Amino acid sequence: MMHIHRMNELHSAFIAHLSHEDPILLREVERHGELPWLPVRPYFDALCFAIIGQQLSTKAAATIARRFEAWAEGYGGLKPDVVLYAAVSELRTLGLSGQKVSYIVALAESWNTRPDLRRLEQLEDEEVIKTLTAIKGIGKWTAQMFLLFTLRRPDVFAPKDLGIKKAMKRLYNLPMASSDCTLIKFSGRWKPYRSLACRHLWQVLDAVD
Repeated sequence: MMHIHRMNELHSAFIAHLSHEDPILLREVERHGELPWLPVRPYFDALCFAIIGQQLSTKAAATIARRFEAWAEGYGGLKPDVVLYAAVSELRTLGLSGQKVSYIVALAESWNTRPDLRRLEQLEDEEVIKTLTAIKGIGKWTAQMFLLFTLRRPDVFAPKDLGIKKAMKRLYNLPMASSDCTLIKFSGRWKPYRSLACRHLWQVLDAVD
C-alpha cells in the first residue's frame, strides 16, 4: 500500500539533495524557508476544487472555490448527491462555466458508481493518473495536482503547468516553448523530491508577483 507522505519530514533531505545537485534552486528554497501545507481535503472535494482551478489564476480559482464551498455547506456539505441534485443554472451562478459544471457532475456520477475512487492512496502514481483521467474533465495536470496536494506524493512533476514553465525560464533561462521531454529531463536533478521543487518554483513567481 502506498502511504501518504509527510512532506515536512522531507524538507531537510531536499535541502541536502539540492546542495549537491542544484545551487540555483537551493538559494530560492533557503530564501522561502519550509512552505506550509494546507490540511488535506476529502478526495471528492479535492477533485472538485482541482477542476474549478483549471486554467484560472490562483485568485480567480480561490474566489469561485469559496462560493462553491459555501453553496455546498448550505446543503449539508459537499457530497456527490448535492452536486447531482443541483440545477445547472444554480451551479453557473457560482461562477462555474458550463463546461466545468459538466465536469463536476461527471465526477459526482463516477464517485457514486466507482468505489475504487475511494482507495486511490493504494495505487502507484501512474495508476492514480490513469484512474482519474478516465473521468470526463480530469486531465493529467489535474491528476498530478491531486497526487501532489492530496495524496502528498513526493516526486510529482507537471511539465505542462504554466507557472512551472515560467519559473524555470526565470531561474534557468529555459524557453517557454521547451518540450515536456526537455523539462522532464531537466527535472531529473530534483528527483526524488520534485513535488517540493514544484512548490518552490511556484513560490518564485509568487515572490515576484
